[in-house]
Amino acid sequence: MGALPQLFMRQPDITNLPPLALPEGFSLHSHIEGQDKNWEDLIEKAFGSHFSFNDFIVNGGGYKPEYVLYIAKDGVDIATATAVEKDIFPGEGWFRMIGTAPEARGLGAGRLVCLAALHSLAARGYKSVVLSTDDARIPAIKLYLSLGFEPIFTHESHEERWKKVMENINNK
Repeated sequence: MGALPQLFMRQPDITNLPPLALPEGFSLHSHIEGQDKNWEDLIEKAFGSHFSFNDFIVNGGGYKPEYVLYIAKDGVDIATATAVEKDIFPGEGWFRMIGTAPEARGLGAGRLVCLAALHSLAARGYKSVVLSTDDARIPAIKLYLSLGFEPIFTHESHEERWKKVMENINNK
């Protein structure tokens, strides 16, 4: 049996989002030309693996610099999310490469960058958003659930895997 596909979640209605309120010292900005290495470093710290900005974002479909968002604290980028559309869920927004630097976890930057991406997608006319995630990313899944995302089942393994994920969340 090959590798299992990622889990998927959908936020079915982004038409009435809470406002994005940045705490003092926090700022939001989109990708700036020449910042590719910065994104790669942030994602590597967040996921523990190297990802190429060009491979995952530019070649991932729908790229525009304004779709790659960052939350910075005191001028240092600490979280990122990309808001595009993906062919497998046409007409829906898509979250991609959401990551927070380990030293910034617990500061709310992940929630802020996700909310910023939701606002970006809503402003572009999307009504719903889909994302993919991995079974072990329990803190991220808890965040997505708190933002109104719901598990969706696109593979025969998803029902049982989601059951285990929810058990893990409820036992923590």
